[in-house]
Amino acid sequence: MQRRLERPIPVFRLYGEVAGATVPGFVHAERIGTSAALHDWEIAPHRHGALAQGLVITKGHGAVSLDASREDFCAPWLVWVPSGVVHAFSFRPGTDGVVLSLADDFLAAVLDPDPDAARLRATAEATFSGRPGSPEEIDLDLAGLVQTLAREAAGALPGAASAVAALVKLLVVGVLRTRATRAITEPAALARADLHRRFRRLVEAHLRENWPIARFAAALGVSPDRLHAACTEAVRRAPQGILHDRLMLEAKRSLIYTTLPVSKIAFDLGFNDPAYFSRFFAARAGVSPAAFRRESRGADT
Repeated sequence: MQRRLERPIPVFRLYGEVAGATVPGFVHAERIGTSAALHDWEIAPHRHGALAQGLVITKGHGAVSLDASREDFCAPWLVWVPSGVVHAFSFRPGTDGVVLSLADDFLAAVLDPDPDAARLRATAEATFSGRPGSPEEIDLDLAGLVQTLAREAAGALPGAASAVAALVKLLVVGVLRTRATRAITEPAALARADLHRRFRRLVEAHLRENWPIARFAAALGVSPDRLHAACTEAVRRAPQGILHDRLMLEAKRSLIYTTLPVSKIAFDLGFNDPAYFSRFFAARAGVSPAAFRRESRGADT
């Protein structure tokens, strides 16, 4: 039987290392295949606390999941995952490229002094998955850039830290320019997709605060109807359904992988009444939280 935890589910630092506080200034770059091959090319859904990731895939294909969305990819492909976003990858064996992991404090220090800091921060706070802009489109060779970044991050030559900082900023600029080139051809669709992604990020940030959908819409600067349209187009799911799905996922994780009492799980998820939480859960899972826990543990034995 799996070992149960007596505290909330941990997040991960890279692929499988349990993270406490992210090491300040942490930067890591490696070949995608180095870690992916150790996991049979399947990286299960996970998230990182205070750690963003960028992937430039130069060879191969597979599928990428960001929050509730999943799409197939074929190289060349660019993925940017802000901290806190649930993501997963299914790589075909032999897929190649570079994955960059960097602490939020390092990213902020790199971007904040820039004259375009606001645009770059907004880029770094939004997920992206798509074909990278070509050197002709964005005036940057992203594949070559991350190869150089990986060498500098692993090296000890004079000025390596400054080189890494400059290259990371260029990578974010590359993501910004790629998004801009896509917006030229599909501005409305991109805006709606971005609104959905920003909503999902707010859900992650305020999942346990019992926000109504109207408050999410207000925080995003849009009407509830506009938020509804963006979410249903992106994932065919209303905002309320997305929020409830996320609460259910977190509840199930806690019931399966921890020994926390149901009442504690309810309070941790922002429910003021454990009895209401039990009714909420049973209406969606078909069984009570306690029954779900018993059934899931029985399956492990």
